[in-house]
Amino acid sequence: MTRLRDLFKNIDLVIAVGLAVLTLAVYVRVAWHDFINYDDPFIVVMNENIRDGLTLQGIQWAFTTPCEGNWIPLSWISHMLDIELFGLNPAGHHIVSVLWHIASTLLLFKFLNYTTGERWKSGIVACLFALHPLHVESVAWVAERKDVLSGFFWMLTLCLYANYVRYPSFYRYFACLASFLLGLLAKPMLVTLPLVLLIIDYWPLRRFDHAKEEKNAATLPRVLLEKIPFILLTIIVSIITYITQKADGSISDNFTFASRAGKALTYYVAYLGKTVWPAELSVFYPRSFYPPHFAYIAGSALLLATATFVVFVMRKRCGYLIMGWMWYLVTLLPVIGFVQIGSHSIADRYTYIPLVGIFIMLVWGVSALLHTWDDGELALRILSIALVVVMVVVTSIQLGYWKNSITLFHHAMEVTENNHVAHTNLGNALLQVGRFQESLKYLEMAVAEKPADTFALMNLGNAYRSLNEHEKALASYSQVLLIEPRSEKGHYEIGIEYLIVGRPDLANEEYKFLLEAGSGLAPKLLKQIMLRQQKVQQVN
Repeated sequence: MTRLRDLFKNIDLVIAVGLAVLTLAVYVRVAWHDFINYDDPFIVVMNENIRDGLTLQGIQWAFTTPCEGNWIPLSWISHMLDIELFGLNPAGHHIVSVLWHIASTLLLFKFLNYTTGERWKSGIVACLFALHPLHVESVAWVAERKDVLSGFFWMLTLCLYANYVRYPSFYRYFACLASFLLGLLAKPMLVTLPLVLLIIDYWPLRRFDHAKEEKNAATLPRVLLEKIPFILLTIIVSIITYITQKADGSISDNFTFASRAGKALTYYVAYLGKTVWPAELSVFYPRSFYPPHFAYIAGSALLLATATFVVFVMRKRCGYLIMGWMWYLVTLLPVIGFVQIGSHSIADRYTYIPLVGIFIMLVWGVSALLHTWDDGELALRILSIALVVVMVVVTSIQLGYWKNSITLFHHAMEVTENNHVAHTNLGNALLQVGRFQESLKYLEMAVAEKPADTFALMNLGNAYRSLNEHEKALASYSQVLLIEPRSEKGHYEIGIEYLIVGRPDLANEEYKFLLEAGSGLAPKLLKQIMLRQQKVQQVN
């Protein structure tokens, strides 16, 4: 009992345990969630390089072969290890992501507490990081393992850097650099970390505050020199990432720089809005091909400029404000839209690291404001408890949408407009569970919104086939081949359809194409052709 009482006297340990238990209690429900039919199949479920588990060949593939527009070898290896441990049981994959998220939460608490000495403020920031609804996507989506894994190494790098600053040595510096490299190998989002290290040199490390004659004080040339190895790694990984995504077709050149800059300004404000009011969150936000209204762009620019001016003016009295604001602006740069990646506008997962800066501003700022009141301490406690309760409730509701593909994309369809991705994936999910008539409605909507989407067209053909509307199925598969003449899946499916409608001669033509292309689908189609011939012979 005495040892237990001594443990409870360690307030830092109590806060850390509380953070871990609360986060696990909220997120443990994901153990009963399914894989999502959006990215999860290509990342894990159908990825032959991952499904073999942890092998030397798989590790070599992870480092040498870009996949789905990403070069993230450490994240691929993490998925392989999950397969090794849990197979294709989604529960294990989900819980591992939750554990990485909890570890990142504890490291964030440790970093802030270590550098500021403010355990309760550090605990509230870590709690917001752990439980904010915008972070559900990163934790509850197996395909986004790269977020929680890179987030862990981000927080670990901050802790190691703070330790190096306080007790400088080559080994501590090398450990920090190694952690940064591992983070880059998990996800290139860490490319902004060298700038963030400069930001935390200002606050909370106060390395430029020579007036206090602290032993960790340093000159600007010295701190810049320390960042050179980090910057070199950033440049290398940025080049690899750009080349990979350009080759995959993920980067769009359809917008002028002025258009992308205007959208970027509005995205910064949109993320702030969702931080304060996390409602109508979606797994996919469609990107408009029309630029935002000039008034919206101008208003966003004015808001950002005003906030930047205010935090700059208050930098000496409230260093946490400029630190938090610059953290937010800098860490969003790779995904804010200057380089347009994918067909989405914004994404909840992009806020996983950037919101830490906003949380620091809010917690330290509100605390400073309330402490000017007579009952400020009591008000701060009540506000903190209320905030945690709200986060638990709203995050739990958001987690419910991630139960399976049907619930997720049905919700996305409800909170967004003209959401082609939601219609496609909802239709596909309904098709997989045999709800053919329902799936047909959403797949037809998807094709109407984006007629050149071969994935939607393929599933539409499958839905028609399941409803015995074979002429329409043939039309859908034929449209696929008009758009992608060498689509192996398209030739296979239309070959199957020719067999169903009694045209084995045309099915043979599709088999010959697949055979000449060296496709693995050729033997499968041949097997179906032979089975069909056997049935005909038996009937005759």
